[in-house]
Amino acid sequence: MSKPAAIYLTELDLTRLENAAVRAGNSSALAELVDDLIARANVVPGNKIPADVVTMNSVVRVVDDAGAEQEWTLVYPEEANVSSAKLSVLSPMGAALLGARAGKSVKYSSPNGAQHSLRIERVAFQPEASGQHTL
Repeated sequence: MSKPAAIYLTELDLTRLENAAVRAGNSSALAELVDDLIARANVVPGNKIPADVVTMNSVVRVVDDAGAEQEWTLVYPEEANVSSAKLSVLSPMGAALLGARAGKSVKYSSPNGAQHSLRIERVAFQPEASGQHTL
């Protein structure tokens, strides 16, 4: 099995993800997900993150397996709302997108075990690239 690709995380996103995992309590699946993200992360200050990296609160345009384009905002679990295109970072799809770069494809497993891939077409908005790296 191949090793998952390295990702970028800002220092602030790392801290907030750790806090989200603590708030979630005893969810071992959630803790494993956060641990996996952290293990693969190149952690950098918010003002040093490349502008084409998906960070928290980024708006990202993706193309799914079927060729359908979607636009999502990557948010913390308490802000998630699929009907508003706000995707939880702790969902399988959200975790796959976090830290990945535009032009790359990511893979994830849905809750029913089905395998999916998404190509990141572009990062339409990234808070850090807009100078919002110290919220």
